[in-house]
This record gives sequence, structure tokens and C-alpha cells, in this order.
Amino acid sequence: MKFVTFSAHGVARAGVLLGDASDTADRVVDLAHPSMREALQGVAPQLQAMIEAGLPDVIKAIHAHGLAKDATLPLDAVTLMAPLPAPRRIFGVAHNYRDALAERGMAHPEKPVLFLKAPRTIAGPGHQVIMPAGIGGVTWEAELAAVIGVRAENVTKENALGHVAAYGCFNDISASEIIKADGHFDRGKNFPTFGPFGPFLASRDEVPNPQGLRVSLKVDGLTLQSGSTRDMLFGVADLICYLSGLQALEPGDIIATGTPAGVAGMHKPPAWLKPGSTVEVEVEGLGRLTNPITEGPASDA
Repeated sequence: MKFVTFSAHGVARAGVLLGDASDTADRVVDLAHPSMREALQGVAPQLQAMIEAGLPDVIKAIHAHGLAKDATLPLDAVTLMAPLPAPRRIFGVAHNYRDALAERGMAHPEKPVLFLKAPRTIAGPGHQVIMPAGIGGVTWEAELAAVIGVRAENVTKENALGHVAAYGCFNDISASEIIKADGHFDRGKNFPTFGPFGPFLASRDEVPNPQGLRVSLKVDGLTLQSGSTRDMLFGVADLICYLSGLQALEPGDIIATGTPAGVAGMHKPPAWLKPGSTVEVEVEGLGRLTNPITEGPASDA
């Protein structure tokens, strides 16, 4: 099942997406509508609450109840938000695609290279990515995101995928020249709006093999990244196993799993993001995440 968070009449709530959010004929079933109240069996119509309650159980209850026609809204009557507008944590993974490592002439890391993105970086589909004036070179990074559904602590690789609730598209916008100057990821990964996420989450059962998905990215209609999650050095199960050995993963935590070759700095000349451009991320089966790029005030960070 595909889930969205959307706003209508100023109220944000969860919905079931009918379609892939690319067609004006697509529909959203409002899970806050009175006719869908019994389907959630007391769970709040918010994706975080539904994940915490056990998304597979929520899906079973929705299937048993059925999708009410009078709760169905046209896609163009709502505003899509990031599926989890305020996640608890976002774990990022760097240098995790073999083709990207080869492109850079880098050796394979022995263990996952991790960083954190702040919740303030989240931006929804269609929302502006705001680059502070004078920030220097900024890149896109098309990624598969895995959302934890069941608390994971010291889990085995074999059991790891059972702790995933859903998958989605993520764009790890990164101020590459700041990261290079700082010598770490903290500042360059964490400007507001630098984490576009969406347009929907597909439940785990809709993604039987997260290591067999095409990942691509376009800027102004030109394809600049094209890869596959099968090229990950550490797959989703590896990452959950590794992270859960460092600290417990909680429902709603997001893991942004890394990006294939073709980031802006690797093009000749570098193809840094520019105000006025539009970036589109696609992960097979998970829709298209589109965001315009604008310039904002210079940062004092």
C-alpha cells in the first residue's frame, strides 16, 4: 500500500495514495475522514502513529474495512507533504555505491560511512530547496530511503528487513564545497530543505527486493544519475544490522542509503545546482520526487 501525508484546508493527515502521484487522475483516500475511522482502530491518522502501531497490521485493517468512496479526494485538491514531515532521526550513508567509488577512484570502505541529517532538512515533494547565497558548490544525491517500523537493536542481517516499515525516495542535497572545506559532513548536509523526501511511502510488501531498484536523477530534464541499488556496497539489510549494533533504531527512523555515480562535482565542468533549476529523483516503484531550486539569504552558520 502507498501512503502519503497531505494537507487540505490547513490540516495535515495521512492518506492512501491511489496511483503514483504523477497523474492528475490519481486519488488520495483521507484516513482522517469519518468513514475511515473504524479502519484505523483507534490509531491516529498520522503516518508516524501508524508506523508505531505496526504498519502491516494497519494495512490489514484497512484492507478488511475497504477504502470509502466518500473519503476519496482528487490529488490536485491536496498538497503533498513529506511522508514523515518531522522524523525523529535521519541516518545518511556516504560512499556506498561501487560505481560512485570507482568514479572517484576511492577504495571501498570496510564499514558504512555514516552521518546524521537534521529533521529540519526535510522538504516535501514540490517544495523549494533553498540554497543560501554564496554557499558554493551544491550537489544532488538520489537515494533509496528505508523507514524503520519495528525497534531494531543488534539485529542480524537475515532478520534486518523485517524491521522496515516502508521505502521512499530521498534527495540528500549536499553543500559539497563546504563539506570539503570543513573536513566533515555536519554543516554541509544540514541546511534547511536539504532533505527532500517523498512523494509517498510504499509499504515493505510492495518492495520485495530493495537491492534490485533503478535509481535515477534529472536536472531540468537531463539525466545526470542512473544506477541501481544492486550496486550498493552495503545493502539495506547490512545497514540496519550495522546501525542497530551501534544504537537501537526506532519506528520512524529514516536511513538514506547512499547515491550512485554522477553527483554534480564529478561532471566536467562540475554541474552544481543553480537557482531556477528543477531536480527529479526516481526510485523504481517509489514515484518521482520533484523539487525546484531557489536562492535564499546567505547563511551565518
